[in-house]
Formats: sequence, structure tokens, C-alpha cells
Amino acid sequence: MLAKFRRFRLSNLIRNTRGAEFVETIILVGLVALAGIAAFTAFGKDIQTKIQQQGQQVQGIN
Repeated sequence: MLAKFRRFRLSNLIRNTRGAEFVETIILVGLVALAGIAAFTAFGKDIQTKIQQQGQQVQGIN
């Protein structure tokens, strides 16, 4: 009887996919965040320099 109950419970756990989409979404959000951090780390100085150059050009118009 106990073995049958354990087998039934185990099969229910294997078939239960509730919450899987949430976990997949969290993993995807984490990967996008890591990619953003990596891009900012790699190109941060270049972007900051470009923004400063554009700001100086706008100030020169006045």
C-alpha cells in the first residue's frame, strides 16, 4: 500500500509542470540582465565619451 502511494505521488510530481513557465521567465530575465551588465561593462566608457561629446556640441550651438 505504501509503495503504491509513493509511486502515485512520484508520478504526480513528474507530471506537475505548474510554475515551470515562471521559472523559465525568471531565468530569461536573469540572462538579459547579465547581458546588459556585460554590455555596459564592455562599452560603458565609449558610451559615456560619446554622450559627453554630443553634450559639448549642443552647448556650442547656444
